[in-house]
Amino acid sequence: MRKKIIDRGKKKRFSLRTSIILVVLFATALCFLRVKIENTRTGYEISRNKDIENQLMKEGQILNYELSKLKSPEFLEPVAKQMGFRFVTSKDIVFIEDVVLAGREE
Repeated sequence: MRKKIIDRGKKKRFSLRTSIILVVLFATALCFLRVKIENTRTGYEISRNKDIENQLMKEGQILNYELSKLKSPEFLEPVAKQMGFRFVTSKDIVFIEDVVLAGREE
């Protein structure tokens, strides 16, 4: 049997085709990684925005409650008395029986 003689002076190099395939695979892997990173960032941003939305909704509910409390008669009555306002009495009511519009006479 003959032994195959291996030429140690020649080293196999990557061919151009192999190099192009490796570059394409590397670029594809980088693109895939970039998409995954952006997907994760977007997920975190969405959850952050949902937290902010919940916080603003709670703040809006609190403000609506305070507004309704400020509009309530229980709050307005003491403030009106402090400012010198008084309740309407029957003497303050004026009844108008006939209404005459300017320029029209019926």
